[in-house]
Amino acid sequence: MIEGFKLYKETPMGSDSRIAIVDAICDVEQSEQPFGKRWRQEEVVLNAEHLAALQEGKLLALDVQGEYVVFVKLDTAVAATLKEPGQAGER
Repeated sequence: MIEGFKLYKETPMGSDSRIAIVDAICDVEQSEQPFGKRWRQEEVVLNAEHLAALQEGKLLALDVQGEYVVFVKLDTAVAATLKEPGQAGER
């Protein structure tokens, strides 16, 4: 394991194994964490507008290295919880 990089949370059974919560960005050419050998990494920063769009049921389309597109959406159960009166996501 590279210093300063650790897997924050093991992926729960039944969830998407393509997603890992980590504490820091690592050089994927020097480390096999968290998914095994990869050739590039990229950081994407979400702002309040992005988070609000996810809470409204919209998807985010992320351009990855000018070659791929990743679509991000909020888990349906989480979105429903955020829409309940008195929840943090309420507007």
